Amino acid sequence: MSSIYSDQHSDLHDLLTKANNELGATLLIPDLQRPYVWSPRQVIWLVDSLIRGWPFGTLLTWKVRGDDPVRELARPFWKVTDRTDGADATQLSKKNPPGVFQMVLDGQQRVQSLLLALGGDGWGFKLYDRDWHAALKEERPRGRRGRKHWSIGCLCVDLGLFLTAYESSKRVVGIDFTTVLKWVVTGGVSAQAGLPKPPNYEEPLPRTHDSSGAKKFVRLSRLWEIAPQVEGIEQEQADNFADKVLEEHQVTPAMIKKLRRPIGSLILNLARLKRTRVTYLELAEFDPNIFTRDAYNDAVVNIFTRLNSAGRTLTREDITFAWLKIGWQTDLTDGKNATKCFEELGVELEGQRLGVSVEDLIAGVSFVWSVAYNGGKPLSNNDLLHGETIRPMAAQLSTNWGALVEAITDATTVTGDRKLFYGEQYQSVNAIAFIWAWQYLATKWRNGRTLGPVEREEFDSRVAEALGRSIDRWLICSQWAGRWAAGSADVVAKYCSGLSAVDAALAKEKKVGGAVAKLRVHLEEQVAELETDAIAAVNGLSARVREQVRTYYIPLWIWHRLDEERWSQSKIPLRHKKNKNFKLDVDHVVSVKMWERKVQDLPGESDEAKEEKLAAVNQLGNCLLLEKTFNISKYDKSLKEFLDNVFQIKDGTTTTGELAEALSLDVTQVDSEHTKVKKLIEDFEARTEAIKGDLVGFVRGKKTRVDME
Repeated sequence: MSSIYSDQHSDLHDLLTKANNELGATLLIPDLQRPYVWSPRQVIWLVDSLIRGWPFGTLLTWKVRGDDPVRELARPFWKVTDRTDGADATQLSKKNPPGVFQMVLDGQQRVQSLLLALGGDGWGFKLYDRDWHAALKEERPRGRRGRKHWSIGCLCVDLGLFLTAYESSKRVVGIDFTTVLKWVVTGGVSAQAGLPKPPNYEEPLPRTHDSSGAKKFVRLSRLWEIAPQVEGIEQEQADNFADKVLEEHQVTPAMIKKLRRPIGSLILNLARLKRTRVTYLELAEFDPNIFTRDAYNDAVVNIFTRLNSAGRTLTREDITFAWLKIGWQTDLTDGKNATKCFEELGVELEGQRLGVSVEDLIAGVSFVWSVAYNGGKPLSNNDLLHGETIRPMAAQLSTNWGALVEAITDATTVTGDRKLFYGEQYQSVNAIAFIWAWQYLATKWRNGRTLGPVEREEFDSRVAEALGRSIDRWLICSQWAGRWAAGSADVVAKYCSGLSAVDAALAKEKKVGGAVAKLRVHLEEQVAELETDAIAAVNGLSARVREQVRTYYIPLWIWHRLDEERWSQSKIPLRHKKNKNFKLDVDHVVSVKMWERKVQDLPGESDEAKEEKLAAVNQLGNCLLLEKTFNISKYDKSLKEFLDNVFQIKDGTTTTGELAEALSLDVTQVDSEHTKVKKLIEDFEARTEAIKGDLVGFVRGKKTRVDME
């Protein structure tokens, strides 16, 4: 492929003009769910740096033809960045772009900041007053959250502070503009909330419409506007410009006389700044004579997703969501747009202890859509920039949003009821997305048939039963089998295709029993396929240092629940002190401190031999998982000494012997103070083998959880 980018440059003034043209901006940004995150103070810092002559940095832009489908992903910059609750920022009017326009891929925070500072009257921030106090004074937000006072601030020069600073330094570049630039309410009473305020209310910003701010400020955008872009402007000409702008702001004649030369010098500096060359790399527009469309789209998407925007890397899901927001049919979702629908679904799932990011949620929903409506083909990089390919996704999701939400929440309810939580018992969104898609196929089949109430209830019950029988092994064994490791795209595609085939088979099925059977058999087949790799992972479980035993958490969590007597003891919370939270975590049976002492005291052992024995204490067979208020690993005591002080043993709820027997612990392991190292290693190894044997039984479906029966 030929080079996809070229080196370009533009004067800063011309660059900003392209971005803030009310008649049709030609410098836009991609609407990829990337908020503007800079604070008002950061905007001042940027302006201060530029006036001092410090570099602006390079940009990355993308040249796009007006007839390219990706043009729909572009939006204008914000005129007012509104950070009040539930508000939408005000942006420039969105006109149809001309034949060719540019999107800023990297650097939009800087460009947006300069537009807020220099764009013109009415550009700036809208914040709650309590947040203005916090942002400008670096203090905790003041006032009650219920108070809805807000103010719109525009960036201004404080004339009094500027004059003092200029008289001290005698040169504009020597002034610290972070002290003389102020956010000011310049839009009159309409630029603040019209709510009553107490007499002692402390305004966060100066206001030009009252005595405290009248005639004391000049909008920076006005100085920027009046500064000539041409070279060769003399100081006297700049001073005349200063007279004009100061008179327009009704500054007193006495102050105009003092400020004429300082403001004139600032105007000269801004004129130089207007001509500052901004360099940028520009991605070329698509040219069929140079690129294939697939290769071009793949390159652009990879560039998108490798950029760092707002401190966070862009994702393929950001691009997907941009299309969804464009094509969402709000009339089918109770007037809620895509953003609101996904937010509400995220809140619903969080209530079921499935707290996933918006990106993960979009990835999961995209997988469901690919199964049900895209022929079992996950979205590729090429698809993400093909509007005609991905645009139908928004229509199909919004049309079927109710059924999709029902399926996702039903499936998540089953996992929650079985105490399977994301980030605890399983770690991959791909794993739960597969279940969402499986459940959606069931919901889709049911909704597409005329079923009576009894048949409908029977179908839902049998589907939930089928899911409950396999969900433990699917979520846990797919992780043990390494299905969601890096580079799992091919695996995801295989699962997507397989589920799509089930969907096609279900379309021909008319009976409840037949539909349930097809769903159940497919899920069982996918679980069975995991066995070989999952068993290999179980047999390979090991940790050499104490910090690594956390890897035993899920295996032990399952193991404790595979036997009636074991679970009856495991579920008893153990505590030494009252009113203290119980912590479920991997702990040692023979403490690490005691073990280190025992090994170091061995006579005639080489350093290498001792090192190997030291690692033995971290075997699976020397670890347990209990709800307790003590940590064995950190102390030089035996497990028996800890248990002797446990309330539940003192009051007869259980005994040390009963607990040890249920957890397959040899008495010499529990009371390990006087047990020899060799015997303890034998205990560790024997118990490791027994635990792994039970886990292999779980993987094969021979052993199931007793805590859910």
